[in-house]
Amino acid sequence: MTSIEHAGRTTTGDLVAFDIRWEGGLAGSTVVWSMVVAEAGSEVRLCHERVDGRPTGQYVVDGGTGRRHDVELDADLHDDEITVRFPADVVGVAVEWPVWKAVVTVDGQDVAHHVVPVT
Repeated sequence: MTSIEHAGRTTTGDLVAFDIRWEGGLAGSTVVWSMVVAEAGSEVRLCHERVDGRPTGQYVVDGGTGRRHDVELDADLHDDEITVRFPADVVGVAVEWPVWKAVVTVDGQDVAHHVVPVT
């Protein structure tokens, strides 16, 4: 069983970053670490994807339209922890939204999630 031990977010002028530390295996071919950011029926998902351990994509998905915006790969993965960075202008106003939830998905199935306290 996989569980998220810690998840956080950082925002600066030009970057939005999230980190996830988990415990347990991620058995499968495709792993996506994401942060779901939501407010009043609107949602975006910041995602970093790896297939067979190799980075294959980093993108932002608009929950309303399903539109995917690919961004340059910018992540550090060490053991059971990942930090992923996105350009703030791509994240847009969602950076101010109150709900942030970390999600780990393996082969299309969510295996762990954790709500990030926003202060």
